[in-house]
Amino acid sequence: MIKRAMPKTQQSLERAYQDCERKKSFRKVDRDNFQDYLIRSQKDIASADNDLKNGDYHWARIKAYHSLFQMLYALLVKNFGYYSKDHGCILTALLKNNIITDEIASQLHLIVENITKNTVTSEDILQDIDDFRIQRNFALYKPKAWEDVTKEDIEQELNKIRNNIKILAGLL
Repeated sequence: MIKRAMPKTQQSLERAYQDCERKKSFRKVDRDNFQDYLIRSQKDIASADNDLKNGDYHWARIKAYHSLFQMLYALLVKNFGYYSKDHGCILTALLKNNIITDEIASQLHLIVENITKNTVTSEDILQDIDDFRIQRNFALYKPKAWEDVTKEDIEQELNKIRNNIKILAGLL
């Protein structure tokens, strides 16, 4: 899997968005379908919480990440009537179309500990979401490494994702 860098400038954002369009990454769907993604997001985070309680950290992490992206799908579908399986394209579209603004990003970023900068941008929150993707990939592709993952690690991730979902749901 090739990892694409998150756009940092308006020009790179526009290029990334055009690349998503060129690759036909966006699929048209009925805007009312956003509710399906919202419900799936709620079910997935509840299932992640249940897995955490039962000690299945592997699936708790994967389901939490999935629930976050289901919420992002809901935003994209409700506002624009399309979705994408390419997570980078989802984030690019939400940023380009000002669904995730710098103001919203700063609210999302408030839940992340030890912020060292005074200003937080949309790119910062997109990087945070991409970090969740990296952790999900860690869970999927490096099963032996799970011996070092603690319950506290997963609890922190789930708390961050749960709080992000709550803020994003407020945009619906």
